[in-house]
Amino acid sequence: MVIILVFMFGVGCSLLGLGKVGIAAPLGPSTSAWEWSRLSYSETTGFTIREDEASADQEPLATCDDVSVLVDRSHSLPSDYVPRDLVPLQGYGVPTLGSEVLRREAAEHLGRLVEDAAVYGEELVVSSAYRSYEEQQLSHERLVSVFGAGAGRMSASAGHSQHQLGTAVDFTNAAAGYQVWELFAQTSAYWWLEHHAWEYGFVLAYPRGKEEQTGYQWEPWH
Repeated sequence: MVIILVFMFGVGCSLLGLGKVGIAAPLGPSTSAWEWSRLSYSETTGFTIREDEASADQEPLATCDDVSVLVDRSHSLPSDYVPRDLVPLQGYGVPTLGSEVLRREAAEHLGRLVEDAAVYGEELVVSSAYRSYEEQQLSHERLVSVFGAGAGRMSASAGHSQHQLGTAVDFTNAAAGYQVWELFAQTSAYWWLEHHAWEYGFVLAYPRGKEEQTGYQWEPWH
């Protein structure tokens, strides 16, 4: 069973509370102090970070590292953007299928998530985490060569992937054959994630029944 989760603190959609503005759009008056805000989406309730209002003369522009940056079909990341705080997931006790890295804060929360899931007997293995612009381009082109235009519902084009933010992961485990596919949704680990991932700042990025809104097919692993 593979689940792609987005960490709520950066995009995590791969972050749960991505703002509704693009990278170059002004965020408006704000401070750097973070507070938790309750957020509901479909049948999922979680928490994200919001910024309190401050003086009107503060009007910073969103950057790729800001928690309110939105990355989707209409909002893209620069081809040379690389998060500055990428760390190896294995250093946080997260099993991976390769040398996967994630932004530090997301890695810390993911480590706790995986550890707590194991207490309940659930195996979670990360098959993919941070992906560079070039890696996403190659991945997308491979799918296009096989599925043609249909690949657009299965994979983000380079610059539009949450993986480039370093806050999204794809899960799998033995029950899913250590593959990234819909069988992961039939595992108990997926059920555990559905009910507990939000407690650690993660949310399912592309839920079932929201294909028209997200622009992508259901991905129980992401």
